[in-house]
Amino acid sequence: MTDPELPTPAKSRIRRPQDARAVRSREALRGALLALVETKPFEQIAIKEITERAGVSYPVFFRQFNSKEELLEDIAAGEVRNLLGRTNRALTSPNIEQNLFEMCDYVNGHRALWTALLTGGAAAAMRAEFTRISDEIRKSRERSNPWMPSELATAFVVSGLFEILSWWLRQPPNYPVGNVVKLIDVLIIRSTLQPVDIELE
Repeated sequence: MTDPELPTPAKSRIRRPQDARAVRSREALRGALLALVETKPFEQIAIKEITERAGVSYPVFFRQFNSKEELLEDIAAGEVRNLLGRTNRALTSPNIEQNLFEMCDYVNGHRALWTALLTGGAAAAMRAEFTRISDEIRKSRERSNPWMPSELATAFVVSGLFEILSWWLRQPPNYPVGNVVKLIDVLIIRSTLQPVDIELE
């Protein structure tokens, strides 16, 4: 009879042991996929290519991840946290425009990766991670508009940022970053995050 307290194999992979060798393997696999996605579309990358680039065996991959999509989702979580950390600094800094430029430059500098994350197999995970981390940020900072339902504001900001970035990455690579900054400023910052003196009934 199976002990109900023992994790299933799937749960074991989710928990992922934290010994140094396992951590090194995960980092190597992340690095390999990050490098490969800069050279070809995610859909064309085989797990064998990832493991060869990472210098780990095929079985090691499946001890860490169920699929290459799950590996991409794992990368997505770190990238979203990085981006939203930059966004949060932009929103709390007196020089919002400069910080938005830095945020967009970061995405533009990792364009192939962010295209894969926002328009490929990790899109649903990206949106969920955007929402989860934005909610953490929302709870940790003072609200500019106390009258605005905070859950609605979070959903609006997350969806808006997600849609703007996704749209941008479908444009030609020479599309001006300054235009993206203006879109984020007008559609998200001014409409949601800057103080507005109104009252709801």
